[in-house]
Amino acid sequence: MTSDRIPLRSSLSSLISLRIAMIALIIGLPFALPSLSFVRHLDNQLLDFRATTAPRSATGNFAFVAIDTKSLTQVGTWPWPREVHAELVDKLVSAGARDIFLDIDFSTPSRPEGDARLAQALSDAGGGVILPMFRQPFGARSGDPLALTAPLPLLAEHAWPALVDVSLDPDGLMRSFPGMEIIDGIPTQSAPAVLAGYSNARTGRLKIDFSIRPETVPTYSVADVLSGAVTGESLRDRSIVVGAYATELKDQFAVPVYGILSGPMLHVLAAETLVQDRLLTPVPIEPIALLLAALIIAYALTLRRLPLAVPIAASFALLTIAEAAVFLLYKHEALVIYTATLWIMLACGLIMLMAEKIDLSGWLAEIAITENRDIRRVLKRVINDSVDPVIVLDQKLTLLDASQTTSRMLELDEPIAHGTHLAEFVPDAILDGVLRLEAKHLAEPHRVHSDQFEVDLSAPTRNRHLDVVITISPFESLGGQGLSAVGTHVVCVTLRDVTARRLYAAKLEEMSRIDDLTGLLNRRGLTDAMVETGGDFTIFAIDLHRFSHLNETLGRQKGDSVLQAVAARLRRNLGMNGLAARIAGDVLCFAAPGSRTREGLEETAEQLLALFDTPFGVDGIKIQINVRVGACSGSSDLGDPGKWIEAAEFALSDAKRVGGSGFRAYEPASALRRTRSRLLEAEMRGALDQGQFFLLYQPQVALASGRLIGAEALLRWQHPTLGMISPGEFIGIAEANGFICDLGQHMFKEACRAAMSWPAHVSVAVNISPVQFLRGDVLSDIRQALTLSGLAPHRLHVEITESIFLERSDDLLLKLGALHALGVSIALDDFGTGYSSLSYISNLPLDKLKIDQSFVRDMVSDPSAQAIVQAVSTLAHGLGLKVVCEGIENALQSEMLAAMGCEEGQGYLFGRPQSARQILEVAAAHSLLPDPKLSGITDLARAV
Repeated sequence: MTSDRIPLRSSLSSLISLRIAMIALIIGLPFALPSLSFVRHLDNQLLDFRATTAPRSATGNFAFVAIDTKSLTQVGTWPWPREVHAELVDKLVSAGARDIFLDIDFSTPSRPEGDARLAQALSDAGGGVILPMFRQPFGARSGDPLALTAPLPLLAEHAWPALVDVSLDPDGLMRSFPGMEIIDGIPTQSAPAVLAGYSNARTGRLKIDFSIRPETVPTYSVADVLSGAVTGESLRDRSIVVGAYATELKDQFAVPVYGILSGPMLHVLAAETLVQDRLLTPVPIEPIALLLAALIIAYALTLRRLPLAVPIAASFALLTIAEAAVFLLYKHEALVIYTATLWIMLACGLIMLMAEKIDLSGWLAEIAITENRDIRRVLKRVINDSVDPVIVLDQKLTLLDASQTTSRMLELDEPIAHGTHLAEFVPDAILDGVLRLEAKHLAEPHRVHSDQFEVDLSAPTRNRHLDVVITISPFESLGGQGLSAVGTHVVCVTLRDVTARRLYAAKLEEMSRIDDLTGLLNRRGLTDAMVETGGDFTIFAIDLHRFSHLNETLGRQKGDSVLQAVAARLRRNLGMNGLAARIAGDVLCFAAPGSRTREGLEETAEQLLALFDTPFGVDGIKIQINVRVGACSGSSDLGDPGKWIEAAEFALSDAKRVGGSGFRAYEPASALRRTRSRLLEAEMRGALDQGQFFLLYQPQVALASGRLIGAEALLRWQHPTLGMISPGEFIGIAEANGFICDLGQHMFKEACRAAMSWPAHVSVAVNISPVQFLRGDVLSDIRQALTLSGLAPHRLHVEITESIFLERSDDLLLKLGALHALGVSIALDDFGTGYSSLSYISNLPLDKLKIDQSFVRDMVSDPSAQAIVQAVSTLAHGLGLKVVCEGIENALQSEMLAAMGCEEGQGYLFGRPQSARQILEVAAAHSLLPDPKLSGITDLARAV
């Protein structure tokens, strides 16, 4: 009887062990499943199904202007001349488009006239055009660092660069886009974020909502836009994305739901995702999975005796209800719950219940034996037929098995016999690698060890390069009952012939470093050469002055010959260790080892300039070339050698401003100013939203009585880290990128709101930028500000500058007339310093002329300044205009201006810029003029 209980006790023990193992498996699944590739694949499939089942339409805020087959046929061979892109930008701007995103690579120069034409179109667009920049591997190897590819500086100066990096998921599909990345320490938004006005500063990638249907995005052909077939109404007030649609251009990506989409359409869907607030937010699945695991375990321990139909029905009901809830959360709240883990856990729970009800032990054992036998046959076949030789060794390094290709790869005369020691048929380098890895294995015998290296194999026919992978794995017999006959471990050696790949990579590497035309190094080749050489270098960037004009005159073929002649002369004179490169179309570079003092820089630069004193002979023609030189003494203080070249180009930009041949050395302060400008431009929009911009007001008084009659609104920027930013610095940046229109709207609203708290006789004056006046909707902005604040129109005065009159158009007169008809007073600011003519001013609906402070400042001591002020005053009164004088700093100036008939004035004599509350306090004063009894100022003013 005792012997009968032993098998029973053994079976019970096995059952308990099985149950514990299954419970441990269920508890571990919530942590293991989400990271498995097939689970992620199932989750992605479920998410794609939800997106398909809950389609959404695009907002219509964005339109896709496609470079399709029709456009390629009509315009011509790709890439198009830059003039075509410029014409397209002009068409879109004239149609009233908002932002324009040209999803086209402009990082390399084209014809200089084409680049200049496109730069002019971008400038005319007022900074409303977005150009792409992207990062790609710096070298041919996958592990090389990423290099930034950006638009040409000539184009980027008039546009808004934005990031268009593409990142694919492990399954090869594109599902996300960057919101913002830090590039060279500067926050840089992606193109979709700029298009959507997305101001969140978080970095990282954001998921695209593919429930938005691409077919609902308005799409037009570039050819139709250029021909005028697309009406302005179709493009007005829409952000436009221009990019490739034609299959020939290969700008297409594999995506969920739709299979293949063009890159520009993906940018539109990403922007739509932001605009529709459809950023997909994943909900952590682990807590839900742990709760489900607890339910499964509780059921298995307490209710396992119920029929299997009960848990199967309950699982089906739970799956249906949960998927419905997950679908609704996705559709209405953009929440994503990855449920594949839950359903796999349910399946495992059901299997656990079935294992207790059905004795599967014998069946599973038979399956395992059959599978092991099949696996051995499969492995044998794989090893024998492998193109890349596979060598399997036992603990003693004798051959267990090898591919049929091994003998051919190692150029052996006959196949290798089983039991042959490794040292008898492989090169010493491979044997040494195996022995080194075995030494590591002896220190940690329970771990898998692997190593990879390349071997140069000298063979009778040709030299080859082999890629060798060695793996040592611990090995035990089935069930762990003692060691196997092969020993404690098994060694696997895999060989691959990489000779062709090495030669091809070397050829590509060489081609990527050399300029095809001149044979000099290119920018990358020069950078690599300096890194490989080590030490400091002095860099000279050499620009061939008016080289584009030479190309136009003699033809591009002659121009190429000139470049080759210049390169040859530079190569002959660069010295033993010097490096010469062509880093742009007409820009060469000379790098001399070692750093130099300022005197050394000038001496070497003079030598370089002297090389061009002698004309170049090209096909019997003598050609004289003038050059400009920018120099930088490179060291680790400036960063890597790539930064040295950029510093020399910064200096070259300064040298180009000098007439004739010239030289300039790199000044760090100039580079810092450019960096600071880029930083301010990147933070400007966020600063307005965060309330960093505010207004101060400078009093304006009646000169006859000294009574406060108004105040001029002055914009200020209080940066949280840089402190107070001067308007002279940020206004120019805002005008260049078009943000001045937003700042102008802000000023009108804030100034009108502040003026409502002042007495009724006190007005507020607001300056209008020429860019804001010509490109924005000033009339609409003013009407909105007056409506929101309730301010009477006559209390708002707008000040325009004479630079507006550079564009003397009927539209200008219509805008000024509409403002005047609204009841707003118009003043011409800084009169006498700009471009206006008297005949033109007489036709304008002006109310005031403001005399520039440069005349007022010198009028006491300068009779000519007095004469100018008197003449302007007489002119203004003859036209029925009031005269306002700026920059009044003392009582004598005030008295003299009043004596000349000037009605109003402002300056430090009456008060510095101050808050709206302080203006309210000043308004209570009877007069802001100093007491004339304190001095004989009045008599002196009259005498003058």
